[in-house]
Amino acid sequence: MKRRNFDLRDFILGHYQYVIVGVLFIILVVVLAIFSGKHKKDKAEEAETENVDTQVPSADESADTVPADQNAEIPLTTEGLSVDAYPEVNALVNTYFTAMANGDIATLESICSSLDDAAKIRIMERAKYTESYDDIRCYTKPGPVEGSYIVFAYYQIKFVNIDTRAPGLSSLYVCSNADGSLYVYNGDLPENVSTYIKGVAAQDDVVQLLSQVDAEYNAAAEQDKTLKAFMDALPAKLDEAVAAQLASGQPVDASAPAEAAPTEVQVKTTDAVRIRSSADDSSDANIIAKSAAGDTFTRIGEEGGWSKIKYKDTTAYIRSDFLTTAEGGDTGAGDGGAAGSPGTVTVTKSDVNVRNKAGTDGDIIGKASSGSSYTLKSESGEWYEIDYNGQSGFIRNDMAQKN
Repeated sequence: MKRRNFDLRDFILGHYQYVIVGVLFIILVVVLAIFSGKHKKDKAEEAETENVDTQVPSADESADTVPADQNAEIPLTTEGLSVDAYPEVNALVNTYFTAMANGDIATLESICSSLDDAAKIRIMERAKYTESYDDIRCYTKPGPVEGSYIVFAYYQIKFVNIDTRAPGLSSLYVCSNADGSLYVYNGDLPENVSTYIKGVAAQDDVVQLLSQVDAEYNAAAEQDKTLKAFMDALPAKLDEAVAAQLASGQPVDASAPAEAAPTEVQVKTTDAVRIRSSADDSSDANIIAKSAAGDTFTRIGEEGGWSKIKYKDTTAYIRSDFLTTAEGGDTGAGDGGAAGSPGTVTVTKSDVNVRNKAGTDGDIIGKASSGSSYTLKSESGEWYEIDYNGQSGFIRNDMAQKN
């Protein structure tokens, strides 16, 4: 029987780049493919001119992934999305994304129908930037053949050195082995199966789910400009890594653990702050310089409450609660930071010094009496910035209470 060959990877069109983690599965951009009419060809003509070459596990290892009659139209399911309804599906999906986060190719090969070299390289490269997939939930519909599932997996990705998690939604075609165990199928599919999957992805409840996750991601990206910049650049980084590795002709070493790649973020100081040679403020011996407020640096990592930065021809450390991203987002891990905290503060001590900048080296511009309240403009380390008689003033946060 001759017919057009369909590959799941054709679905990966790049629109939802925040959830692209390789060429292992469709990325819900199937919705776009449905409306694009890309695959609208006369099936009779295709039957005369094209071959199908579906890559499925051998018959002695797995159940069918495609219907016996590959020409027959498969009726779409009328069932709604089920959430975490199948423990065995949840277990497979959690194993899958744990392996993705760790770049664990051996595990992925054991639960996926196939992985080519490009997919392996992309997975291992992406794992360098990934800490974990959290809050995984499986939205499931029946698949086109018995024992199969179309799984829309929701998760939040935690990337290295980025605080905000990126919501994502990916699709997996999950099939059953002959012994009843499950695996992720990512080979070629005949037209009737691909049509079924696209039809499911176009159903109202799936489209609504996609829209919800899209809105979540846009909100996260709007809140954290560092996340947005990283996600905008990630696809090109992965493409370059894959191309370079394939061009080198070197075999893919799937046994090598993924090493975390440093994520560079532009940060600026919110106050005068000491620059140290190590992440330790127990003494002054490691102070190598002092930064003025507003100085910018490239952060390449974090250790506890410290940010590791590029400094001249070496690396150095600054307390994270004295830094903000150059785009304006707070990077502080503690109570301080430059992000605005609207509200008021009430002075709890008598005759509190009000200074022209955060720090005891700031000039005293006035005194605040106990019980007086001021508009809180921002917080910086151990200091509150207040509206003091129409100008910015700074008082220690242990001398006032935030309302």
